Amino acid sequence: MTRRLVVAVFGPTGVGKTAVGQVVARRLGVRVISCDSLQVYRGLPVLTNQPSASEPAQVRHEMMGVAEPQEEWSATRYASAVEPLIEADLRTAGVALLVGGTGLYLRAALAPLAAAPKADPELRRRLEQRAEEEGPEALHHELAAADAEAAAGIHPHNVRRLVRALEVVETARRAGRPRPRWSGRTDLWRPQYRWPTLVVGLTMERAELHQRINRRTEEMLRGGAVEEVRGLRLAGTVGLERGVGKAIGYREISAYLGGEISLEECRERLQAATRAYARRQLTWMRKMSGVVMIDASCREAAEIGASILDMVARALEQGR
Repeated sequence: MTRRLVVAVFGPTGVGKTAVGQVVARRLGVRVISCDSLQVYRGLPVLTNQPSASEPAQVRHEMMGVAEPQEEWSATRYASAVEPLIEADLRTAGVALLVGGTGLYLRAALAPLAAAPKADPELRRRLEQRAEEEGPEALHHELAAADAEAAAGIHPHNVRRLVRALEVVETARRAGRPRPRWSGRTDLWRPQYRWPTLVVGLTMERAELHQRINRRTEEMLRGGAVEEVRGLRLAGTVGLERGVGKAIGYREISAYLGGEISLEECRERLQAATRAYARRQLTWMRKMSGVVMIDASCREAAEIGASILDMVARALEQGR
C-alpha cells in the first residue's frame, strides 16, 4: 500500500518559507495550505505577507483571505477548516503540504489538542478590563511570571490569547494545580499525529535572519502596508482587535497614521516586534519533537526545496 504523507514546512518569519513551499508544491503537484493565524484574514495582504498576485498563479494557496477582518479565529477552528483539505490532497496526490509559522495552528492541524478548562466569564471580563486599562503588555508580564512557556508562544499584543491563558492559569491555581494540565507539556510538544507526518523546521543564522526581517519591513512599508491599514481605519470596521488588528505592524502603523509617532519610529518598532516574534517561533519549533531542522542560511529556496523533496521521497518509499 502506498503511504500517505503530510509535509509541514515551518519556521520563523523572514526565513523564506513561502519560496521554499512553492518549490516543493510545484514538484509534488500539490497546493500550499497556509498555516498562519493572520493570513486567514482579508484586508492586509501586504502586512501579513501573503503571496503577490502573480505568485498564487504558479501554486494554488488555501487558507488565505478566507475570514473577515473582524472575525475571531482559533487553532481549533483552523484545524477543523484544514482537515478536509488535507484529506482531499492525501486522496488525490498522496501528499498534503502545510507551510507557515503559527506553531499552535500547525500543532492543532496535525494532532488533536487536549481540551482546555471551561471559561470563567467574570474572570475573563476582569482580565479584559485590565488589558484595556493597563495595556496588554501588563498581562503578558503576569503570564510570563506564572507560565513562561505559555507566554513565549503568545504575542504581547494578542489580548484574546493572553486573557485566555491567564484564565487557565487562575483556574488551575484555584483547583490546586500549579500548572494547567491541558496545556502542558508532553501532549503539546510530543503529539500523536493524525497522519504520517514530516515536519521540516527552517532555521537561519541570527544576523542574516534579522537582516532579512529588516529588509522585508522596509519593502512592506513601501509596498502598501500603510495604505492597507489606512483603508481599514477609514472603513470604521468594529472589532478589528479580535481579528486582523492582531497583526504585527497594525498597531505601529496605526500609531503613525494617528500622528503619535514618526514613520522612522514606526519602522523601528515594526522591525523590533517582528524580530521578537521570530524568536518566539524558533522557541516553539525547537520544543516540538520530531522536527527535522534545515539551516537555510545563505541557501536558495531551490536548494532547500530539493533537500525536502529528498526527505519526502524517502518517507514515501518506506511506506510502500
